[in-house]
Amino acid sequence: MSWDEAFAVGYAQWSAHMTEDVAFYVGLARETDGPVVELAVGNGRVAIPVACAVERPVIGFDISPAMLEQARAGADSAGVELDLREADMRDLRLDEPAGLIYCPFRALLHLATWADRRRTFERVAASLRPGGRFAWNAFAFDHHVAARVDGVSRDAPNPHTIRYSVGDNRIDIVRDDGATNSLWWATKNEWLGLVDIAGLELEALYGGFAGEPFTDDSTEYVFVVRR
Repeated sequence: MSWDEAFAVGYAQWSAHMTEDVAFYVGLARETDGPVVELAVGNGRVAIPVACAVERPVIGFDISPAMLEQARAGADSAGVELDLREADMRDLRLDEPAGLIYCPFRALLHLATWADRRRTFERVAASLRPGGRFAWNAFAFDHHVAARVDGVSRDAPNPHTIRYSVGDNRIDIVRDDGATNSLWWATKNEWLGLVDIAGLELEALYGGFAGEPFTDDSTEYVFVVRR
């Protein structure tokens, strides 16, 4: 997986623009019986309000010790309990099958290869109870956006440049201090292929967190699938 620990510093500023997803994942959690699990829990931006809403711990996985420490501090401050585990989502294991597993803020795009994603989806399917849901969001690649921002330096939230490698379906976020995070985008059919090969069923594909239909003009995939 692609994650540079240097991005843990100032992460709240990097994710500050993403707010609409919280209510969406909270809504799914409120409809869920059984354990609720977040993959790539980060600083607890979503897991903490989910735990508040369902009044039980959210199990959160992340490979980053620095992000997990931020999540612990945030949960303590909010007075909620998170069951935080340092682990790779590709190796997901649960003591009890989950009612809901979700992966917010496009974190599945840190998986570089089809094999990585297939392994993750298969582990998710094996970790869900019958009827359990898996939900995630990811951006839909837009060549107009890519042409506009590729190679352009920006100052906020930290000085950085975004670079596109279209042949590899990869975006590199390169900070001026050299820290780099990479994301690998996928098409709708690639996501649906992963759903199929993991033995899951599509419940909904939205074009945003308000449940709007996915269209040719949508910039975000919001998926909900079931075991």
